[in-house]
Amino acid sequence: MAVYAIGSIGGNFQALRTLLDQIGFDPASDRAWLAGNLAGDGEQTLEVLRFVKSLGKSAVSVLGDRDLQLLSAAAGFCEPIAGFEPVLAAPDRDELLKWLRQRGLIHHDAKLNYTLVHAGIPAEWSFSQAITFAYEVESVLSQSQYRAFLENHRQDQSRWHAKLRGWKRLNFIANACIRMKYCNAAGKLDFSASGPVAEQNPELMPWYRLADRQAGQLRIVFADDAGFQDQDCCGVYPLPAVCAQIAVRLADR
Repeated sequence: MAVYAIGSIGGNFQALRTLLDQIGFDPASDRAWLAGNLAGDGEQTLEVLRFVKSLGKSAVSVLGDRDLQLLSAAAGFCEPIAGFEPVLAAPDRDELLKWLRQRGLIHHDAKLNYTLVHAGIPAEWSFSQAITFAYEVESVLSQSQYRAFLENHRQDQSRWHAKLRGWKRLNFIANACIRMKYCNAAGKLDFSASGPVAEQNPELMPWYRLADRQAGQLRIVFADDAGFQDQDCCGVYPLPAVCAQIAVRLADR
């Protein structure tokens, strides 16, 4: 069984199917790790959701920021972009959105020794903390109080500390896992910075370059939506968007 990792899909069903065909993906024996953002600007978000859902255990997908945006739009808390409209009008809308809400923020495979997340894991979190904190958001999203979380979700907390409570705590956890790109040396997230490392303010760095990352022993696979263009990223594996037609073969079992 081969395990392949693929970056953000962004509603591009055709690119996803083309890439899977190119690598000879067989859902009967292989596994696909999808680094979130099944939804996006692409007009085929509906087809992507239906297809990935149909793969069952052959595909693992974590939530990305566009996925959360789709859920918020469906709940009426933000305006939908054009790529979301077919999903919101689909007869199987509720089934697909419930399935999407049940995707995790972090997926870890102890046997492969790889961890999948859409954006990253903060330097202050150990592996066990990352799993525990992610579950706090996952449990809210997968249950009846998900609407309250979506209504109160915003980028209002850029630093982590253990005493965070309520929506600010859940917001930081979610944003770290689905939006984190650049931060300063103290770990404060910058939600606006994006693009190549060489073009950034020298006070900013990619999240994975912070010193003394508590989960530094993990091999982390994530979607490179920032376009870091970084070199020698020891222990982390940035994945380009699916339109780049690149899949990383993590291992054979």
